[in-house]
Amino acid sequence: MSTTDNEDVITRRTLDTDQETPATQVAELVAELESREVTDLAPIYYTVNELLADLFSSPPRTTANAALEFTYEGYQFRVRQDGTTTVTNAGV
Repeated sequence: MSTTDNEDVITRRTLDTDQETPATQVAELVAELESREVTDLAPIYYTVNELLADLFSSPPRTTANAALEFTYEGYQFRVRQDGTTTVTNAGV
């Protein structure tokens, strides 16, 4: 598990763990950060949607503190099982 210095964090958000397609929230977040349209971004649905959906729909016990890390559009995402998401530059 990686650690992130607070100065490297671009934003922290909480994703809606009940949303049917959680990867959509990731694309919307990047579009907001980049001031772009979601349709201008690389497709993400087939990349991490199932992983996020599994993390949210069948989460392990909270003591597991499970998280998923991935890069998308130049950003590094760390998504915890409760939806807490930390975004940093992928190069950091």
